[in-house]
Amino acid sequence: MNNNQQSVCIILIILCAGLGLYLLIPKIDTAIKSYKALETKTQEVESLKQQVESLKNKKEQYEKSEKTTTKPVYKNELETTDEMSSFGVMFEDVIQSAKYNGLKLRSISYDTKPSSDIIQKNMSAEYNVCAVSMQLIGNYMQFRSYFQDIYNYPYLMNLDKVEIVPYENNKRILVANITVVLYSSKTEKQKELARQAAELAAQSAESGK
Repeated sequence: MNNNQQSVCIILIILCAGLGLYLLIPKIDTAIKSYKALETKTQEVESLKQQVESLKNKKEQYEKSEKTTTKPVYKNELETTDEMSSFGVMFEDVIQSAKYNGLKLRSISYDTKPSSDIIQKNMSAEYNVCAVSMQLIGNYMQFRSYFQDIYNYPYLMNLDKVEIVPYENNKRILVANITVVLYSSKTEKQKELARQAAELAAQSAESGK
């Protein structure tokens, strides 16, 4: 092969390489763009996953909060006019739970019309209210377990008052004055009696003018 032929071959090789690069560069450019687009989409998907996970966590926290704050009010299925009977086993549960947790019950009293309770003030025609006041004796762990039982009770009740002081002769023993307020929906008979009482009160007020 003479020099002229070698030169032609080199030129042809260079032209083929140039043509190859010319055809290949757009494909490489497209591939790079596709890779970058895919990387961007991957980041967007990952971000969306995190947002969805965050929303799920918020939803679970909300549902847990709602479950705690919107407990149902107890309703006795028996049509009774007796207020204490309307609470069913709630009254007994509050006392027995204290004993179950090892607390000693020194005294107990109850008030079915606690004047300071907001439900009693504003919705007494719809709900029965009973404030159970107890003096209990026990240690820290026993009280903590008892308060947890009150918190987890399936029906609405309110731990209204807690006063705790160490026992004079043994500081590891605590003496607590506690008031737990119970709520129950009035029966139809009770609602009727409440309406009649309200009407009589209104008539008395009218006649006294």
